[in-house]
Amino acid sequence: MFLNRKSLWPHLLRWEKRAAETDRPFRLRFGTLFIGHADAAREVLLDSADNYLSQSGFFRIGPTPLSAELRARASRELVMVLSRHARPSAFALDAALQQVGDGRLRLRHQRWGVELIRRYFAPVIADQRHTEINSLVDAYVTASVIGDDIVGHLVRRPHHTVPAVRAGLAEHLGRLPARESSPTDLVDIVLGLEGELSLADRAQLLQRLVLSTVGFTGVALEWVVLLGVQYGYNTPAVRPEDVRSLVREALRLYPAAWRLVRVAAVDHELAGLSVRAGEHVLIGTHAIHRAGSVWDEPLAMRPTRWEETTEGQRQSYLPFGKGEAMCPASGFALKALEHLGYLILRDYQGSVRLRRSAPHARTLLAPPAGWTHLTSRR
Repeated sequence: MFLNRKSLWPHLLRWEKRAAETDRPFRLRFGTLFIGHADAAREVLLDSADNYLSQSGFFRIGPTPLSAELRARASRELVMVLSRHARPSAFALDAALQQVGDGRLRLRHQRWGVELIRRYFAPVIADQRHTEINSLVDAYVTASVIGDDIVGHLVRRPHHTVPAVRAGLAEHLGRLPARESSPTDLVDIVLGLEGELSLADRAQLLQRLVLSTVGFTGVALEWVVLLGVQYGYNTPAVRPEDVRSLVREALRLYPAAWRLVRVAAVDHELAGLSVRAGEHVLIGTHAIHRAGSVWDEPLAMRPTRWEETTEGQRQSYLPFGKGEAMCPASGFALKALEHLGYLILRDYQGSVRLRRSAPHARTLLAPPAGWTHLTSRR
């Protein structure tokens, strides 16, 4: 598959350049229709969404989404669970940074943010009562979220770690009693879903929710800290509102979800082009976020631009998608990024060393290989 290449960043730049040179979607060499403009993206995601198959990045089995009713219920329960654990005051940031670092608080890019967010959201993912499940979640984060979705070093050889983790999760889910009250974590959410879902289906749903909770947010946290250090936000005088703008600008320039994919349900026209039923449409979030027609100095890192935005900019900002398949936990992800980003940039002196200059793009758009080194100011 095309997406099995180690890094897609050179291709992203080429698609972005081509989108800037044309005013409508175009087909990539392997046939997929690429959208690099906000108007066409909104037509797919909102205005003409009925022309596309129902889609969900989180609540699906294989490529097939759960029913709209089940997705709505699961989304409500996810928001409920996250609300109970919002900004955990008991989270020990110093200890967590020591655990994800190398002993000298050197944080390895394409890894440390996910491992930190895994700890931050630990009560949300699987309560402490689920000891065996927590161990399997850790194995999944290492082998799949980091090893495949971010780094991509596992796609060149057969491996059985992820299927084995799914089988283990299914086994342990089968030992748990039926849920009798409101959910307290992701385990409760997948256990409580109604319908004829097998234990393997529920295990797969749990894995997808873990990816959405720690993968996207963890990669974004790495970008926030890296850019904060590079652009002068790494100071005891930094304000929460400064970090809020920094987070939004980091997600604009380097959206972890660099593309959204939809499948046409019927033959139709899009921006003057014929789209056939079954055809894949790829919305390039990264290209839309860097469009010179919408953003002044689009390639410049300018967090202050978020102090006053235009309607066009707000409509072109898609870090969490739009419409039916928009991430239901986007607000909580932003709060986590602002909270942790602020504490790290305020309380730690940082320096960045990059082994490569280019971002690393696979399922997620991650920072270049390298390290961020932190030193506590306290």
